[in-house]
Amino acid sequence: MTNFTYTDYPFTADGVNFVSRIADHSPFLGAIKRLPAEEFIALNISAITELLGRPSLMTTAEILSELERVNEGATHSWILLGANE
Repeated sequence: MTNFTYTDYPFTADGVNFVSRIADHSPFLGAIKRLPAEEFIALNISAITELLGRPSLMTTAEILSELERVNEGATHSWILLGANE
């Protein structure tokens, strides 16, 4: 079993909390860290809007199902559902 470490970037899109998780071995992590935080958050919000539409109108199960589809085969980065009440 391989153990990876990650850098997590929490963000909120359409009132729902998510986490953008980047593997520390990813060649993209350095470029991401150089971006202003607001710009990286905006990119993630845009991705959620394009991929899920309006997550505030979805059930938790629907969001998780869509994220599973979106993250399928991913090796460097994932979008996860964050803590929501």
